[in-house]
Amino acid sequence: MTLTAFALIYTAGLPEQDAPLRIQQAGAPPLTGKTLDGALFQLSAWRGAPIIVNFWASWCAPCREEMPVLQALHETGFRVVGVNVGEAPAQVASFASAYNLTFPILLDPDSYWLRVFRVRALPTTFFIAPDGALREVVSGGMSAHELTARAAALGKP
Repeated sequence: MTLTAFALIYTAGLPEQDAPLRIQQAGAPPLTGKTLDGALFQLSAWRGAPIIVNFWASWCAPCREEMPVLQALHETGFRVVGVNVGEAPAQVASFASAYNLTFPILLDPDSYWLRVFRVRALPTTFFIAPDGALREVVSGGMSAHELTARAAALGKP
């Protein structure tokens, strides 16, 4: 597992130190692709609502801890999309089933979106306001309280 984490970070590259700041100033990059269930996903279709984009992997302990909170936020009306990085669809499907995840999960097998969003660690969560402005990027795990408070700061779903 540690080797997998190192390989993931190495393949993603290490962006410049101010990369998250520049992403925030520019807004969230467009995010499109196939979800775990084969549907086409476009982040732009969700404009007008608070959005949470979470980059994760099943081997990541903090990612696993955040999943029930992300699912609860989804169930209260927040638009949540998970971007799974580097894992096989069957493995992602098994994880999603075990955690009863019903929000869309994008597959990122070659870490393309990881590089576009300049993600340095898993989990990384992007909080996007209804107007499309990127309000905050949190790299690393969050407690249930932190995740819920940051989502609430985006406004009501």
